[in-house]
Amino acid sequence: MTESSMLVKLFFFSLFLLSSVHGKEYIFAMYPANNPTKIVQALTPLMEYLSQQSGDTFKLVVTKDYDELTQRIEEKSVDFAWVNSKNFVLLKEKKPSLHYLVTYLENSKSGQITPYYRSFIVALKETNITTLENAKGKHFAFTDKESTSGYAYPMMIFEDHRINPYTFFQKVFFLKKHDKVIEALINHSIDIGAISDGTYYSARAKYGDKFNILAFSVPIPLDAIIASENVSIEESQRIAKLLENMPKDAPSNKAFEEHLGWLSAGFVKKDEHFYDTFKKTLKVPIYETLR
Repeated sequence: MTESSMLVKLFFFSLFLLSSVHGKEYIFAMYPANNPTKIVQALTPLMEYLSQQSGDTFKLVVTKDYDELTQRIEEKSVDFAWVNSKNFVLLKEKKPSLHYLVTYLENSKSGQITPYYRSFIVALKETNITTLENAKGKHFAFTDKESTSGYAYPMMIFEDHRINPYTFFQKVFFLKKHDKVIEALINHSIDIGAISDGTYYSARAKYGDKFNILAFSVPIPLDAIIASENVSIEESQRIAKLLENMPKDAPSNKAFEEHLGWLSAGFVKKDEHFYDTFKKTLKVPIYETLR
């Protein structure tokens, strides 16, 4: 064997060893629930945990909106994704082959660890708006039409109160992110807004007891982590197990609270039908006619 052929073989053997050591490279996508910089700061420790524990490389992508996240999952340009309840239900209807991995857990204000949260409709106390009914003619903000707690469940609340927000309020805005709704309230750009309960508690910690909760939703299943069709069932189960077994004091849980105000408690594997309750929001007449 010549020296040159030996070098070629050594080169390819080295490439094989490197690929074995570093494993696969996965793209993990997250929807823009908050400021993208905050999301990156919050999820980077989770990517590091998954990379270290799996031997693979997890790279984070924060999409510009929910539509982009859905599109990227459908076109298989991401491997894993953090999706809200609505995304999960609609995506599973379109692509039953998507793999459910786990559900996100939070420490509730009651001290319990739960896979649920709620949607709040709030106003500043200084406006003297204390009920939905006396908010008629005001300026209102949702987050995004693809948002679970920022649109779908608030629409159920309005249906219960026989309110069509598009005719009841003087103006309706879509501000994309939950913290933008809080900023708009504080700056008096709007009078009333729909947010997640976690956003409310973060805002209360930051600004003080300035908000009236005018209405709140039924419990909402928390977000899910899914795998696209790129990922095998076996690999999905392996990553799901790593997420389930993540220690409660993991840096990622602390990062969620520090950067997003989420009282993260890790993940739990539920039955996929855990999300069936969300399907009721798609049957709300006012929601069906206006979406």
